[in-house]
Amino acid sequence: MTMNKEEVIKDLVNVFFTDFVREITMDEIGEMPDRPEPKTLKKAMLEHYEHISDAFHRTTYPKIAAMNGIKITDVPKEITPEMMKKVCASDTLFNIMVETYRQNFMALLQGMLP
Repeated sequence: MTMNKEEVIKDLVNVFFTDFVREITMDEIGEMPDRPEPKTLKKAMLEHYEHISDAFHRTTYPKIAAMNGIKITDVPKEITPEMMKKVCASDTLFNIMVETYRQNFMALLQGMLP
């Protein structure tokens, strides 16, 4: 079964957040429990709040570009929302990416895994 671009972009965002949570949880408590405590997730998110956007852009920008056939030789040092919109190649994909990001982010702030 082939995924369409809308499904792929949702998957990219979801995987980013899963990996980000795993990484910061491992750094904070040395292991990734099956079900991290909501308090642990909230604390980790608040402590790493300022890094999420940059990590997200640097991780997903080249993958979204590749999905849309845009060649990226080097990931820019700073990636703006306008650059993300350009690699999404459509308002629809950009809006799906933004909404999926928001849903994951809000879930983590509420202490839930996305």
